[in-house]
Amino acid sequence: MDGVLNIDKPPRLTSHDVVERVRRILREKRVGHTGTLDPLATGVLVLCVGKATRIARYLEAGEKEYQATMRLGVITDTLDADGRVLETRSITPPDRQKIVDVMKSFTGPIMQRPPAYSAVKVSGVPSYKLAREGKAAPLAPRSVNIYSLELTGQDGPSVSFAVSCSKGVYVRTLSADLGEALGTGAHLTALMRTRSGRFCKEQSLTLDALAELAGSGRLEQALTSLDDALGEFPAVPISEAEAIGVTHGNQIACPASLANSNKDRVRLHDTAGRLLAIARVDAGVLKPEIVFS
Repeated sequence: MDGVLNIDKPPRLTSHDVVERVRRILREKRVGHTGTLDPLATGVLVLCVGKATRIARYLEAGEKEYQATMRLGVITDTLDADGRVLETRSITPPDRQKIVDVMKSFTGPIMQRPPAYSAVKVSGVPSYKLAREGKAAPLAPRSVNIYSLELTGQDGPSVSFAVSCSKGVYVRTLSADLGEALGTGAHLTALMRTRSGRFCKEQSLTLDALAELAGSGRLEQALTSLDDALGEFPAVPISEAEAIGVTHGNQIACPASLANSNKDRVRLHDTAGRLLAIARVDAGVLKPEIVFS
């Protein structure tokens, strides 16, 4: 069984919990996710099944969209509502325009420090394990991109917003940083991922719906093919001779049609129209990165 699943993650489950449930439903060991969601979070969790686990890195790199709510005036150790309260401040909630102005300052390329309670590894050890032992050190800031950040609602100290961003953004950290910039402090209280790459919340499946499809022999309705999942990469048909070379890892000439393309990767299709490989566009040639037998 090979393909990609768009699962609507429920609250209180870890991403690993969801993977384990899907493995049991599908009776398939080869299942992995393409970007962790915290237990607090809900929404789009893209899972790769079977051979699709080989393309996880491409799907993980896609643009993400979230709807989030933060509470001003309260700071926690995990930067969200699941953490221990470190500080409660007496605040006057800022007006809407001030919040909008601060959000504008966080739009575009920014440096963001991952939270201590994260899966980022320090000398091979996940930072959250060190944090639980009181041994966590501040993690190095990383360059990320906030494409858009929009205030969607405010009710006293509760502030809701929508964010579109690159891979690697921690919305928990974004909330905490916004709180500090506003002079109030803040922590994340709700988070829903509404899009990950081409996969949207509206098309996601609950675990119960997936189990129902599996029970009635209709799993193909839930799976997106590898070819479709990688649809953002241009499709390039190649000859039988070129296909033989590609299966041996050999590069082939880049077609003239890609000369002015800004895409750095393509899908190579064999003469039967089947997905044969993912190749990188490099100085006029196509170099296979993943070859599917």
